[in-house]
Amino acid sequence: MKGRGALVALLGVLALAVGLWELSGRGPLNPALGPASAAAEDIAASTATVYVSLRIINAALSTAQEIEIGASVGAQASLQPLKVLEPVDDTVERVADVVFAVAAGAALATVGFAPVAALGLCLFGLGCLLRVADDLLVAIDGMRAAAGYAMRLGAVLGVVLPLGFAGGVALGERITEPQWTEAMASLDDVTREARILVGSGIAAELEDASETPVADEMPPSWWDPRAWIGDDITEAVAALGRYREAAVLLMSQADELFRASLTIIGIFALRTLVLPALLLWGALALMRRSAGAG
Repeated sequence: MKGRGALVALLGVLALAVGLWELSGRGPLNPALGPASAAAEDIAASTATVYVSLRIINAALSTAQEIEIGASVGAQASLQPLKVLEPVDDTVERVADVVFAVAAGAALATVGFAPVAALGLCLFGLGCLLRVADDLLVAIDGMRAAAGYAMRLGAVLGVVLPLGFAGGVALGERITEPQWTEAMASLDDVTREARILVGSGIAAELEDASETPVADEMPPSWWDPRAWIGDDITEAVAALGRYREAAVLLMSQADELFRASLTIIGIFALRTLVLPALLLWGALALMRRSAGAG
């Protein structure tokens, strides 16, 4: 009994010392923090990549919707040919907001694991010392129960929580790797098309098509259609045709984009919430059973 008490006291002093050391900001000593911090940083990096891609698509679609084609045929007329992309744009914006929330949570976990784990180690150390005091020095009513509760809660905060998070993220990465690769490939394809849509010079063509011809150009012949309808209308119609092709391409990829976005959100939820929660629940169940058996 004395040997067991000495071991518990030594463990308590060690945990309390490590917790106080980390709370002082001198550096991490808890071995459970390394995997948890690495997992949180991986999630933050992945969400940042997805968020940037979604914002590129969002910016491209928003810019494309605002471009107008105008021409003068007795009266000024203008139209916005890519307003049909507005539902896709709204969906991309909502998904980007969800991904940003996941990224913010991962960043919070990266910063918050260290102080929470340090407090847990301090609580665990105090619980161990109270347990030894109750066994060896003086018995006080309720001290043994309080010591056991402090030890369990401290162990959860200091060790089980960070290791459960790291284990859940690692397990999620392994079992969702095929779905992640496929969804990211689809997202990259749509991102590439969105960049082409705005960056290929179509917007500049549309702006040029709305301007009047330069004065020193040769006037069109009477058989040239531009003599009847004007250069600006002819160029606007041609640019509109190219824009319609781009719009049809993006609309055809709307279902794929929606599917890929939902898959990415589901994978993030599984990696950061579901699997870590299941591992934590299993660890707590084992701790309760061991405490009841003891």
